[in-house]
Amino acid sequence: MTFRDLVFSDLAVYRPTEKRTYLRLALRCLVYPGLLACALIRAQQCMFRAGHVSVANVFRTLALVLTGADVTPGAVIGTGLYLAHPVGVVIGNLSTVGNGVTFASGVVLGSRQPDGTDEKDGHPTIGDGAILSSHAVLLGDIYVGECALVAANSVVLEDVPEYGIVVGAPARLVGSRRPPINDS
Repeated sequence: MTFRDLVFSDLAVYRPTEKRTYLRLALRCLVYPGLLACALIRAQQCMFRAGHVSVANVFRTLALVLTGADVTPGAVIGTGLYLAHPVGVVIGNLSTVGNGVTFASGVVLGSRQPDGTDEKDGHPTIGDGAILSSHAVLLGDIYVGECALVAANSVVLEDVPEYGIVVGAPARLVGSRRPPINDS
């Protein structure tokens, strides 16, 4: 996807009825720090894919300094990203984030070994529509299913099923977000 496609998909999450122009995007970036972080992350993604790793790292630093979000250039992030509060969000190099995922402040996606010594360790994969609440920490080669909810301050070390709700440290499954079935 192009920068335009990615950044306008993010704008649509913040302002669904907004006309999608670069001027509107720039104005909204002034009042939504999460959208500013998204725009810088998208620029970083596009530069990295084009092989401009140094420029991608400049965008990474800009996003970190301006918004507090630290996303490594190798992360793969789908459309419709929503950073409710970007400060403290960290997305590791090999992480994969689906479409329509919501991040609250302080969410960390990373490997279990901070020095990267264990190549088998891997990084999380987040399914479409998942919600990651404040200060959730997701470590290692795990999968968080579609529309799953990770509660605040949870430490996720194992897979989370689709529509699952996990809470705690270590996180445990406590419920489901599936809409009730109407039998009538």
